Amino acid sequence: MSPSMDDPDDLQALAGEYVLGLLDPAEVREIERRMTQDMALRDAVAAWRDRFLEIDASAAPVAPSAHLWQRIADEIAAPQARPAQAARPALWSRVGFWRGLSFAGAALSALLAIFSGMLIQQMQPRPVAVAVLQADDATPGAIIEAFADGSVRLVPLRTIDVPPGRALQVWTLWDRARGPVPLGLMARAEERRLARGDNLPMPIDKQLYEITLEPASGSPTGRPTGPVLYKGLASVVH
Repeated sequence: MSPSMDDPDDLQALAGEYVLGLLDPAEVREIERRMTQDMALRDAVAAWRDRFLEIDASAAPVAPSAHLWQRIADEIAAPQARPAQAARPALWSRVGFWRGLSFAGAALSALLAIFSGMLIQQMQPRPVAVAVLQADDATPGAIIEAFADGSVRLVPLRTIDVPPGRALQVWTLWDRARGPVPLGLMARAEERRLARGDNLPMPIDKQLYEITLEPASGSPTGRPTGPVLYKGLASVVH
């Protein structure tokens, strides 16, 4: 276990391993002891649990063969030219990590997307606000990351049916006097950065974001006309 919690990347990796059940009993006890005093570690663990909640609830476990585990262990144990380092073994170099990925195929893809996203985010501007968009039954459908320049990134959490001749339109509302402002039009739900040419203000707490079903060319009125599929209020990222 890394002796320091000062490095945010180490803290996130350790929290992820704890939530996935990849630590040995002594490490688990140490993490749980630290969480009684370390708010940052508690928050990181809670965030990882939120990430995996829907996957854990819906994915059926798949038991890999003993032969597969042995191949993975042999590959990890094979001599490799690595720079000497005293740090904790990388998450993906531990056999326990691969055992923790005994999820259904969809869950595995989701896990890889999360880890890849963490690396990509280190090289990109960070959002200033985040909103989870939900259907009327509170089912999460998408995540909106709002940036300081007024652009947003839409990250779908599920497939959204779009009938022929229709499209998904993303909106935001921060000023009722101005009304909803369109952020982008999509033929299908996919992860995409939607950039606005307008000089939009900095996103604020409780700002409304929503996705509506509109004609393929977009709303003819400049305001939402179709049914609201998903909506949610933003929380400012501190």
